[in-house]
Amino acid sequence: MDHNTLRIDDEFREIESKTVDERKRITLGELAKDSKRVRLYTNKRGEILIIPVVEIPASEIWLFQNKDALHSVKKGLNDAADGKIVKVDPHAL
Repeated sequence: MDHNTLRIDDEFREIESKTVDERKRITLGELAKDSKRVRLYTNKRGEILIIPVVEIPASEIWLFQNKDALHSVKKGLNDAADGKIVKVDPHAL
């Protein structure tokens, strides 16, 4: 299996039928309401799988590759959401 192959062991349910227009396009409408980009896959049977994706700028990928840093950021965000914050005087640093 090459790096561009995705193995899916999941069940899919039909959600609706769409008409392909004369330029071979379909609209996703509400299905893609939170997505700006998708990754497309096809198999030998001609089935198409559309997966919403988020792209991360190269300058920010380090955070997702550093588990300790990511954990620290998530903890900080949770603490802030819970109101556990302390005001710091930047001039005192």
